[in-house]
Amino acid sequence: MVFALTPEQLALQARAVAAGEEFRDQARGWDESDDAPYRAIFDRIGELGLFALTMPIEHGGQGLGAMEYFLAAEAIFRASQSWLVGEPLFCTSGPGPSMVLLGQDAVQEKYLPDIVAGRRGCNIALTEPLHGSDLTHLETTAVRDGDRFILNGSKNYVTGAVVNHLHAVFVRFDDLPGAKGIGAVIVEDGFDGVTVARGPSFIGDRGIPHGDLSFHDAVVPVENLLIDRGQFGRLMRAFNMERLHNCAFWLGAMEAAYDEAAKRVQERQAFGKPLLTFQAVYHDLAWMWTQIEAHRLLCWRAAMTAHEGRFPDFQMVTTAKLFGATVGPQITLKSLELHGGYGVTADYPIQRIHRDAITNVVAGGAPAVLKNAVAAGLFPDHRFPQT
Repeated sequence: MVFALTPEQLALQARAVAAGEEFRDQARGWDESDDAPYRAIFDRIGELGLFALTMPIEHGGQGLGAMEYFLAAEAIFRASQSWLVGEPLFCTSGPGPSMVLLGQDAVQEKYLPDIVAGRRGCNIALTEPLHGSDLTHLETTAVRDGDRFILNGSKNYVTGAVVNHLHAVFVRFDDLPGAKGIGAVIVEDGFDGVTVARGPSFIGDRGIPHGDLSFHDAVVPVENLLIDRGQFGRLMRAFNMERLHNCAFWLGAMEAAYDEAAKRVQERQAFGKPLLTFQAVYHDLAWMWTQIEAHRLLCWRAAMTAHEGRFPDFQMVTTAKLFGATVGPQITLKSLELHGGYGVTADYPIQRIHRDAITNVVAGGAPAVLKNAVAAGLFPDHRFPQT
């Protein structure tokens, strides 16, 4: 296997680094105020050519693969030291747009032009007040009524709900139990019966609200069907882009934490010499970098095995995401520790990087649920029911 990146991939990575660096100095303010000029950020990322990386050329996208998406997202996270700057990539190439690609021609023609051009972002509405990673027990329902679906239920922790206009909503069709009843439709803010509200304030991932959606006899045209009931595997295939995005966040966050620690221990002295020269310190840095490289290889493997270039393999990407969510917070905490007392002041970015890391542990699936999925792949002849 060749691990070298192509000249085109390196150029994309460099462009993403430059994009991230433009926003690094603003990230502290977004975090402190829990507010950011999202539309301006979105538009700038588009100007830099990072929209719709994996969307087909025939729909106006760039026609690149999951590997290119991963490289760009990871680079932008590391350079900006902010989760927020990666959102325009997510909303124009991530799981929402990927689900639109699996819909009928009518829904593709209706929404993909605006998505790939960045006029409207598409996020994921999955988590419910009583059901997070437990996808097979979702309670939001969709019932067919002539040429429309009637939705009832609620979603929370929808990242970007109050700033994006399109939502790929996971629903249960016709009250069918278990996984066989789960599918997805695309919902616009302005549809009758749809309410969008600001969600709770988080300790990390701050800057734009993680909102709540409510559906009270909400009316959704039948043509907005993305994935019908009985196709749970197909639905999760598109959702795997969410986990690849999570993987990119973890690698970028780990690298940013390492960068800050390495800089700090070379600048600060103790007992008359740089902190870096103490064995306990450089051993910590060596351990951090080894974990970073291990995660990078898991992520690259997941991205390179993507189906059709844009749908990461379930087992591969789940394994990578599990590793990142397990090791990532350890690395950000170790970096904070290497900063000494300065690490827990607002003057240094590591405390923000660490809070973002903690906040992202359950994004894209809690570690315990990911372990279930990995185990099921390792032992296909056994069932591990959760009920």
